[in-house]
Amino acid sequence: MKSNKSHYRPDIDGLRALAILLVIVYHAKFDFISGGFIGVDVFFVISGFLITSIILREVEKGTFTYTNFYLRRIRRIMPVLVVVLVVTTIPAAFLFFADDFELYSRLLLYAFMSAANFYLWNKGNNYFAPDTDLMPLMHIWSLSVEEQFYFIWPVMLVTMATLIKRSRLLLVFIVAFIALLWLSIWMAAHEPLAAYFLLPARAFELLMGAMLALHWKSIPKLPRYANHILSLGGFALIVGASLLLTRASPFPGMNAFWPCLGATLLIVSGKHIETAGIVNRALCWKPVVFIGLISYSLYLWHWPAFVYVTYSGLELEGMLRLIIIASVFVLAYLSWKFVEVPFHYHYKWSFKQSLQRIMLPSFIVIFTLYALIDGYNGFPDRFAALPEFNKNLNYPSFVRAPCFDKHRIGNVDECWLGVKKDRLDGVLVGDSFGNHTAAFLDVLAKDAGLYIHDSTAGAYPLIPRKLEDGSYDKDPEYGFKRLEYAKQFDTIFVGANWDIYASPKNINYEPILQTIGELIDSGMNVVIFSNLRATTKMNMHQYKLFKTRDEVYFDNRDFTIPYAPRPDDFIVTEMQRRYPSIIVIDPNPLMCDEKKCQIEIDGSLIYRSNDHINTSGGRKLGEKYLQQFDNPLRRLNKQSSH
Repeated sequence: MKSNKSHYRPDIDGLRALAILLVIVYHAKFDFISGGFIGVDVFFVISGFLITSIILREVEKGTFTYTNFYLRRIRRIMPVLVVVLVVTTIPAAFLFFADDFELYSRLLLYAFMSAANFYLWNKGNNYFAPDTDLMPLMHIWSLSVEEQFYFIWPVMLVTMATLIKRSRLLLVFIVAFIALLWLSIWMAAHEPLAAYFLLPARAFELLMGAMLALHWKSIPKLPRYANHILSLGGFALIVGASLLLTRASPFPGMNAFWPCLGATLLIVSGKHIETAGIVNRALCWKPVVFIGLISYSLYLWHWPAFVYVTYSGLELEGMLRLIIIASVFVLAYLSWKFVEVPFHYHYKWSFKQSLQRIMLPSFIVIFTLYALIDGYNGFPDRFAALPEFNKNLNYPSFVRAPCFDKHRIGNVDECWLGVKKDRLDGVLVGDSFGNHTAAFLDVLAKDAGLYIHDSTAGAYPLIPRKLEDGSYDKDPEYGFKRLEYAKQFDTIFVGANWDIYASPKNINYEPILQTIGELIDSGMNVVIFSNLRATTKMNMHQYKLFKTRDEVYFDNRDFTIPYAPRPDDFIVTEMQRRYPSIIVIDPNPLMCDEKKCQIEIDGSLIYRSNDHINTSGGRKLGEKYLQQFDNPLRRLNKQSSH
């Protein structure tokens, strides 16, 4: 196999081994490697170097074609990826609760389509959040970044190599590198999710390897002692970053630059094998090289294995952790030997044949899995003890589908609450929290004899939501029209995620308060629904395990939320202070005491996510509210009757 690789560098496979071991040790929750995630950045540098080297070499020989380039990428990446995606779906079908299984199916499709990073960024998933321990395909984001690089880079590089002289091309690379590094630093500070998941903030890492490849022939043969120094320095930068960085460190930006520089130095210090640095020689040790050879399979298998252990309620520690790591190595070896090697080296199919025999069947399989799982909402009937997670029956966005996120106003026949009469008493407005408030309000409205229309949409609390730069999050037209429509009735009901706007520092804080003042001045009644404290996805997950398993392996049996007092300038508190005539309906006293807040009523979980309640939970809150308090909406009915 190696005889066909005249440019083969065993120490680069050793560098891959170092990178994947850092990632595995970090994901296995060994505390001493707090920044092992930088192994991914080392992979980016290696990819930038090797891909650019191959393209430039073939361009110089006149043998480069796009079809051959993408054929190699298909054969290298897709077969084992599809095997891992299909195999990891099997335990998910048995272990995963309906909501998680449905989300899994979507990420499954995006992972195959080289867009997992876009999906995770768009959904606001934080790579370092505890919730990611329940997402077995979370790690595919980095593969998506590389694949997007493979789509873009050959065209850019071949075009530049054709039009620009080699001496000037390096200058172009350097300018681009400085600009992209600055962009990454800025994004890490201002758009951390986008910085972590998207190619623009990672491009400088790939470009570091590309610049090295472009300048490769100009790098002189260094004496052995110089390579020793470079290799030791490169190793120290990589390992040092893995020990010093934490999940709280701004990333990528400059914190990613140093391990990438370390990888670059190690590639340089091993250029000539006879004078290679001491670390490069160590990286050429056969067991280390072998780990590098199976590093792609290791990367694909390790994270799902860890997730399924955690999802089952087990702690990834002690002997279990070592057994799982050993199992991952066995899986990686098998997929390398029986999938990677045959498809990469033995099946000499043409580009068209590869599309027909690899890509088309793979797409059919993956899309079918996605369509079945997503189409049946994750098969909620598998868990009879969790009717709360039957989406069609208990998710407000499904139960009241015509009324949420449709940006419609006045469709009262579809969207009404309470008791139907000749004339509306008021309108419920708000965001997704307003939508999940509908079931709660419906109970109170029926008791008070009120007829209410509801119109809610994400990012529209009371008025259209503004971003920190002053622009609107979404088209403001719907939000303003909805408010004008509501003004013709006696009462406006508002439900929103007030925690987003809690502080006076939020750009929406004062405009919301001022709008409430204007509504009161116009003679309207204003009813505000405060929101419950948020729980965590892991807390809900353990609760679901506790309800559905005969035996659980975690010690926690207390699924309550620690009670945290809200600040004195919390926006709902400020509403009451400025406008004493408003009615605030707060469900928190129903669920919380001075120390903790419950997440269930009568054995039924009221949450559908960490901060949204489900439809049955809303009804139970309404019923409990009427049992413990007078219904403040009754006096609104008396006012309207007069």
